[in-house]
Amino acid sequence: MANRPMMPVPGGELSPQAVCDAIRDWAERQGFAFQQLPHASEYAKVFIRGPTGGETFTTVHNAHHGRRLRRDQVRHVVRNLNKNWGV
Repeated sequence: MANRPMMPVPGGELSPQAVCDAIRDWAERQGFAFQQLPHASEYAKVFIRGPTGGETFTTVHNAHHGRRLRRDQVRHVVRNLNKNWGV
């Protein structure tokens, strides 16, 4: 696996769309392509593609009890994004 920048975990509780927006903003600052697609049972699928190859993905959860994801749910989304980089 190539040395890729790791996305920092945004602080606090966020709506699912705010999580997607934070990922998009971070990816664009890094020069990566961002794509958000619908998911059958969760809020969205997010793909990031690097300019020289490689991609990562994650699923953004639905906010089940309220309108925001808890901090641990946001951390889980970002952790998966950081660990799923493929060539």
